[in-house]
Amino acid sequence: MKDEELIELIINGNTELYAELIERYKNKVYSTAYSYTRDYEEAKDLTQEIFIKVYNNLSGFQNKAQFSTYLYRVAVNRCIDWTRRKRPKTISILTCQDDENVDIYDFIADYDSNPEEILLRQENMDFIRREVNNLPEIYSTVMIMYYFQEFSPQEISDILGVPRKTIDTRLFRARNLIKERIKRKLDFGGGKVAMQPS
Repeated sequence: MKDEELIELIINGNTELYAELIERYKNKVYSTAYSYTRDYEEAKDLTQEIFIKVYNNLSGFQNKAQFSTYLYRVAVNRCIDWTRRKRPKTISILTCQDDENVDIYDFIADYDSNPEEILLRQENMDFIRREVNNLPEIYSTVMIMYYFQEFSPQEISDILGVPRKTIDTRLFRARNLIKERIKRKLDFGGGKVAMQPS
């Protein structure tokens, strides 16, 4: 049964069917919450809040967009609200999804198993996580969604209600901001961040 059919039945009184919608999307919503909070309990609480909010507003859901898009928009907005109240501990960034873009960690050289170099690499990654964490909200949000949640730029555009071109621009600028901060650390911080050789 399609989401929209389930929603119509739920609105008409079959409220027990909402459990099926939760089952379909709970993992993705929880993953989204966890990528912001980096805390299991906080993420569980946020996930519950998100599904409650969606349920309470289900009668106002318009079929202009897919239910999943609407749900993730609510989830991201709730997570952003959480971020404004509490600073996330850390943010992890995964690899890029295509070869046209550059992975954040491409700016860090690969190391062998030497313990000193492993420690240095971890310090570098922690630095990058902190810097992403400190980006302006419009940039940190798209970075989290793209790198950690693996949403495509078009999906991010749909969820945030922002033009695709704007999403591409924000991703581009966010990467450049991270690169600039790494360069500053190299120039003024004793050169701890190891860059890829040119």
